[in-house]
Amino acid sequence: KKQEQAILETLLKVDGKRIWLRDVATVEKHYRKSNTLASFNSEKTLTINVAKTENGNSIELAKTIKEEVQKLQEKYPDITAGTFSDISAFIKNRLNTVISNIMFGLVLVGFVMYLLVNKRISFVVVLGIPTSFVISLIFLDFGGYSINMMSLLGALIAIGVIVDDAIIVAENIQRHIEEGLSPKEASIKGTKEVIAPVLTASLTTIFAFLPMLLMTGEMGEFIKLIPIAITVLIVASIIESFIFLPMHSRHFLKAKEKEVDWSRVTRAYKKVIRWLIHKRKTTIFTFWVVVPLLTVGAFYMTDFKIFPAFDGDQMNVSGKLPVDTTLEETYKVATELEEQILDFKEEYSIESITTISGFRVDTQGRGENGSHLFHLFIDLKKAKPDNFVSKYITPYLSFDYEKEGREREKKSFLIEKELRERLKSFEQKYDFENFEVKGARAGVVNMPIEIFVESDNKQAVDIAINKIRKSLESIPGATSIGDDAKLGVAELKLKINQYGESLGVSETALVGALGSYFLESTQSKSFDKEGVVEIVIQEKRRDLLETLKQFPITLDDKREVALKDVVEFVQIQSYEKITKQDGKRRKMVFADVESDATATEILAKLEPVIEELQSNSEIEIVFGGEKEKNQQLAQEMALASVIALFFIFITLLVMFDSLRYSFIVLSVVPLSLFGALAGHIAMGLDLSMPSIIGALGLAGVVINDGIIMLDFLRKTKTVNELLERAKLRLRPIVLTSITTLAGLATLIFFPSGQAVVLQPLAVSLGFGLFWGT
Repeated sequence: KKQEQAILETLLKVDGKRIWLRDVATVEKHYRKSNTLASFNSEKTLTINVAKTENGNSIELAKTIKEEVQKLQEKYPDITAGTFSDISAFIKNRLNTVISNIMFGLVLVGFVMYLLVNKRISFVVVLGIPTSFVISLIFLDFGGYSINMMSLLGALIAIGVIVDDAIIVAENIQRHIEEGLSPKEASIKGTKEVIAPVLTASLTTIFAFLPMLLMTGEMGEFIKLIPIAITVLIVASIIESFIFLPMHSRHFLKAKEKEVDWSRVTRAYKKVIRWLIHKRKTTIFTFWVVVPLLTVGAFYMTDFKIFPAFDGDQMNVSGKLPVDTTLEETYKVATELEEQILDFKEEYSIESITTISGFRVDTQGRGENGSHLFHLFIDLKKAKPDNFVSKYITPYLSFDYEKEGREREKKSFLIEKELRERLKSFEQKYDFENFEVKGARAGVVNMPIEIFVESDNKQAVDIAINKIRKSLESIPGATSIGDDAKLGVAELKLKINQYGESLGVSETALVGALGSYFLESTQSKSFDKEGVVEIVIQEKRRDLLETLKQFPITLDDKREVALKDVVEFVQIQSYEKITKQDGKRRKMVFADVESDATATEILAKLEPVIEELQSNSEIEIVFGGEKEKNQQLAQEMALASVIALFFIFITLLVMFDSLRYSFIVLSVVPLSLFGALAGHIAMGLDLSMPSIIGALGLAGVVINDGIIMLDFLRKTKTVNELLERAKLRLRPIVLTSITTLAGLATLIFFPSGQAVVLQPLAVSLGFGLFWGT
């Protein structure tokens, strides 16, 4: 039978008697309970999640989906259809930012060359940049790499670096043309003359960045495309500088071309160098005592966080209620929170809020299901342009810029802080086991603070976790504090007592009797016009404890006895989940960090509590989060630095055939670190992982000038001869440094969106190179 009324008219035969089903049961037809309930801007909704495959194109996929959604809206005007959490919009914004920065960097480099040399050299050098990009794209394609955010950011960093080779070659060719050689002869001689120093300088830059590929884990995955992109671009620039540039120079460079007069600068430079040589004790004291002391002082003036905060377009609010909370109860709490946040819709430029009950993204970044969980995806409107580049450059130099909808004035990390403060009363209203307000993060750590307590003593673990949590709650800057030592649903274990054993009651008999009654099971299946219909029988009183206690157990001799008389009821409550590491049970306390604080500062204030807990031999404290990543970063960057310096040293040794000259060039590396640190202080930035990577790359960039200079100086016999030859190298060295700085300028001074993550890298390179020059 298919319909409820027809099923109720079923005639049953029980113990020889006939009865109607309607006399002993009710019949309901409905869908099974949902695992999740959703709402969109306080309206009940059904949601579909779409993810791309590895080879998919997010932007094209999103475009197609939006077209289909629009058709759906037109077909069914009575419903509202829309999209949320569109990752492709974030990708498009990032691409626009990076591409416009690259284009503007190219313009700056060409303009600087035009101002400081002449228009013909400027044209020849800038002409080589697109050539280098085309060659590098061919290499990347053969290597199986795609154009993405990280490879484009690598290109942005490398813009100024890749023109260095071209500047040195073009400037040297022009010098020989001015001395009377024909353009053809000058192109050949000028190129051959600088092959060794240019090749060496390029190799040292490659060797500085390439060891970053040794970094492992999420950090390694995050950063690996930057050294690959930079390496490929430098190789491409070498090919362009030695093959294509001499051919361009032959046709475009001419004698007596009007150019900027550097004579006053070179005369002043000679005087400074002469004075430094004359005052050698003062010079040595300054560079080997004062500068190292300033470097150490600058290092202690800066804080460290693994990544800087940046402005994103999405916020996340998630909650975890007691484990026995029903889905409907969770949905009620979540939608109340949704309505409260919608009160700030205009103030925080909120585009939409999508609420999912029965699901959330946990602290490890994984999807977690449960009736007591909820997650709010808050889409913010696009940010207003907030600097010179985003206002006047990005709209005109990017490929697919959308001016509409750019209304938000507040940064997402400020909204996050204010919203967290405003929701404190809501958090206190309900018995949350965990409540998080979280903005955009660079994803190599899920929570900046993760403290693991390892022990087989459950009581010791609980005491330790409570102490750590209470201490964290008293430290300013620590927020979204929680742990995974939560108890799960209470369980009843049935243990057959002595009386039950004497009656012959077995565990097998109990399982058979109780399972068919208390566990929901499909008894039969039917079909109707909508498809398969399952017939499920449930006892109305099955969820009452008293029903379980009075449940009749049939003995072998057909007698019946109440369950409570033959078993002992043992109530237990275990942890919601059990985690082990290397065979040891571990529980975690975690906390987020506000944008104006660092995990290092908070952990330093927590140290007395940690030391007290570690004095207990029963437990062991292990750190995850930023502290673990920082230790990993320090070890891997130390190894990368040693490998980089070794290969740079071998390259210098091959070129100069002298240990002394090689060490002279390498001496610039430690001295240049002061510039990188001073740059962070001047820009008001904390040190971060990108800062360290930039400092490692700096080693290869700053010694390029030293290689070009020392290659001209090593054959001199007198101070006057040394000064004359040093003067000849001043212009190309200053030009290469200025063009590198021009290429990095937009990332240093005008970062926006996710590009802020790599601003410290550019600051390390830019300010370090400025001081190193």
